[in-house]
Amino acid sequence: MPPQIVQLISSYSYLALFLLIYLQEIGVPIPLPNELLMLFAGYLSFKGILFFPAVLLCVIIADFTGTITLYLLFYFCGNYLMTHKPRWIPLSNATLDMLQLKVTQGGWWAVFLCRITPFIRGYTSVVSGLLRLKPKWFLPIAGISSILVCGTYVTLGEISGSYWNEIATKLNYFRYEALGLVLLVISIFSITKLSTVLKEKKKAKEKLQYEKDQFIRLHMVSETAWVTQGQGVHTAYIELMELLADDPDIILTVNGKGKGNVFHSHTYGPYYFWKGWAYKGRRILTAHVIPDSSKGTIPFWKQLLPLTSLYLKLVYSFADVVIAISPTVEKAIKDLGVKSDIVRIYNPVLTENWARTPENRETGRKLLGIKPNEKLILGVGQLQERKGVEDFIDMAVAMPDQKFVWVGGRPWGMFTEGIQRINNRIENAPANIFFTGLKAIEDMPPLYAAADIFLFPSYQENCPLAPLEAAAAGLPVVYRDIKEYTTLYRAPYLRATDTAEFIKIAQRLIADPDYYRESVKISCQLIAEFDKEKIKNELIGLYRHTLDKYFEENKWDSVSNIWAKH
Repeated sequence: MPPQIVQLISSYSYLALFLLIYLQEIGVPIPLPNELLMLFAGYLSFKGILFFPAVLLCVIIADFTGTITLYLLFYFCGNYLMTHKPRWIPLSNATLDMLQLKVTQGGWWAVFLCRITPFIRGYTSVVSGLLRLKPKWFLPIAGISSILVCGTYVTLGEISGSYWNEIATKLNYFRYEALGLVLLVISIFSITKLSTVLKEKKKAKEKLQYEKDQFIRLHMVSETAWVTQGQGVHTAYIELMELLADDPDIILTVNGKGKGNVFHSHTYGPYYFWKGWAYKGRRILTAHVIPDSSKGTIPFWKQLLPLTSLYLKLVYSFADVVIAISPTVEKAIKDLGVKSDIVRIYNPVLTENWARTPENRETGRKLLGIKPNEKLILGVGQLQERKGVEDFIDMAVAMPDQKFVWVGGRPWGMFTEGIQRINNRIENAPANIFFTGLKAIEDMPPLYAAADIFLFPSYQENCPLAPLEAAAAGLPVVYRDIKEYTTLYRAPYLRATDTAEFIKIAQRLIADPDYYRESVKISCQLIAEFDKEKIKNELIGLYRHTLDKYFEENKWDSVSNIWAKH
């Protein structure tokens, strides 16, 4: 305990105690915090030097009087102080009005908690005055908090008097530790505030630029650019980039090649979180997969399903808007309890990329070694149980006079379910079936053009692109009869419940020209639901809505505008 303080209290007792607490409460620096002064006053009461009730009354009145002095000073002089404050202080009258409204709408508990928190109690009086909180609300809070805090510290000093020397030594060390902690908190707050100010200035610049030119600066991301290209997610990403690249209202940035004002990802790995971090409020994710997509796709999928669901919930929740590519995906996201906005927009089909031409058909048949007069039945998908590749082999066994080709590989490598089992089936497959392995997207149009029938025996899908690409190539498409398609497609489609029915429909398509022509018409009706211009307009509308909502919720030009609506 500083000897000057001890000497002062010993000489002037209650008057010294009152002045010390009052002066420190109004901001005059004293070499001892009020909290320690009150503990010391309680100790003096224990020693019989001071009278406990008088100490308690003196301390409470001093604390309350100092609090009210600060509060009234800033309550009545706040406008003048704000008018003459330095320009670099990011605090305006509009900001104070905003804070005042928030406090009056339920922030009184925050004021009370600050009033009983060491080291920031005095600052609470300053802020309350600046906020012009009504005296009828602040004075009771100040009185109750003074009684609670002062009574607690003085009583603790009284009841622990016999241990005072030991406590005083520890409190002396604590004073410096607490001061260091306060400085650390102030530093963190200052850095955070500076970062926020810089971000707001940057956002204001972005808003002005958007309002001026109305360009959507789209930052599109997909990790399939480096890995796992042999799958529908990569195709959707490539075709969407192609669809949007020529739009005059869109400036397209891909992966790490720049920045935009809205973010759209097709994948959900670390790169999605890294790049999306800077786009809070403008993050859009196309959900191509759901927890059920892991079934028959990766090893131990049953055991990993809870973890898969948890991770995908995190992925979806990180986005501000999740695009569900089918009703099944939309339901799966909602079932996970995701709070992000969900919109349903299908994957577009760029029919001109897949249209059959004589040149493509000739190229594809030469590549596959198929004679002009032979019928070719095509399957496309990854070599995994979920895609039904083993059923496709069974179909080839049952139809030895027809040629079968399966296009696709294992983009996930060793993380693919049933590798050894499916490899054994492929090694022992009949001579009339050929497996091409992974093919690049630019190699696919000739392969579709080379075929006569497309079979899609997959057991689980969301909005598969391969059958739509085949339909755009003029092929009759036969789906497995699963519930996902009943909500996805409005138009009729050919469906088979099992391998035997796939074989029956394929044989009829080969033998019956009228049925074949009718089936091709069904394919044409099917792809009409995925019109690229319609889907493009829906996406652009989503981008603009996201930006408008983001800028509306962040009125960076004037803080007062935020509360003009309240």
